Amino acid sequence: MRSSYTRGEKIRLAWLVARAAENSMAGDRNVDTINPKIKREVERIEERAAARGEAEAKALQQQLGQARTAAATAKAQMRASSGKDRATHRNEMNEQERRARRLEGELRRYQ
Repeated sequence: MRSSYTRGEKIRLAWLVARAAENSMAGDRNVDTINPKIKREVERIEERAAARGEAEAKALQQQLGQARTAAATAKAQMRASSGKDRATHRNEMNEQERRARRLEGELRRYQ
């Protein structure tokens, strides 16, 4: 599952990676010399981002379900109508299907 980092978290991670690299270069190359505080902070940031990414993916799945239901409803309305109403419902169906495809693409990025 894809994580979702805020701008501040990305900046903080970059700073922590730089500090970890500095710690690593300062010590023996066969020993882990990275400060445990840095490791814990990186893990906390990654856990928060993973939880946020999971929540966002879940919300996108709910929206996708709603969009598919709306597209099916619009399709049924289109088939039951005629004339200008049919064209209106066809446009609504196409719009809902586009929305569903866009949400599918967004959801694919999280997996």
